[in-house]
Amino acid sequence: MTEFNRFGNPQWKYRIKAFFTSKRALNRLISINVTVYLVCLALQLLGSVTNFLYAGHTTAGSSWIWNWFAVSSNWEQVLVKPWTLITSLFVHANFPHILFNMFTLYFAGTFFTRHFSDKQLYTVYFTGGIIGNLLYILSYNYFPVFEAVRASSYAVGASGAIMAILVAIACKAPDYNINMLFLGNIKLKWIAVIFVIIDILSIPQGNSGGHFAHLGGALFGCCYVMFPYLKNKFALSSTWKRTSSHTPPPHQSRPQSDESYNAERARYRKKVDEILDKVAKNGYQSLSKEEKEFLFDTSKKKNW
Repeated sequence: MTEFNRFGNPQWKYRIKAFFTSKRALNRLISINVTVYLVCLALQLLGSVTNFLYAGHTTAGSSWIWNWFAVSSNWEQVLVKPWTLITSLFVHANFPHILFNMFTLYFAGTFFTRHFSDKQLYTVYFTGGIIGNLLYILSYNYFPVFEAVRASSYAVGASGAIMAILVAIACKAPDYNINMLFLGNIKLKWIAVIFVIIDILSIPQGNSGGHFAHLGGALFGCCYVMFPYLKNKFALSSTWKRTSSHTPPPHQSRPQSDESYNAERARYRKKVDEILDKVAKNGYQSLSKEEKEFLFDTSKKKNW
């Protein structure tokens, strides 16, 4: 039942409040981005009015925000203000910029937290964003085409960090189908590939530093998932080679009896029921990483 009163439906107020007061990592990251944007917007308006009244112009209303919180492509300024490598991940240029970034962060972060913990979301967001900023700085100091604007170029936005999250979850669950409006079902890996290709092709078209930052975040997101995977795969391969000479051939192994099979299946289903009860009581986010992976593997089993 939905409650109504003469002022309309109040449920949206509680939902917004619950979202921004939640302790989930994804909610907190979005909340910080939105709060920083609103504070910067208020300071820009105040600065514009002040500059107009005392100096007769409004062009310097937001320049101090870029100087102190945006990351510069000039190495000397970054060394003097190293905190900008992090603060720039929460500053956005305008409303469409933050709107698109927060929508993408919510989309990618929702899938990410189904396979990773909140701590890992923070790790990928901050590390991916910082690496994206470093690649932006390196590109502007290495390629001659940026020499003219190197001293005056600044970068802001969470795009690099968000690309790290999107590519990481695409590498973890590449075949997960997403129902896209007007496009139908698309695998998560192709969404990430499209984003990366767009960034590569857009480098000569403008906002080159931003696209390099996106690619830096994407590179970290891929390495974050694939390097542990390759390491574990190599370890398993080495173990198999060491023990293969002592492993009996498949035809010599004893088949599982019906009694042991049913007992194992009963234990398996009991564990599934316990996890589902935990989800019903405390929500999906209360599950540990192992429990989430257990449910994900369970969805692939047909006979259990």
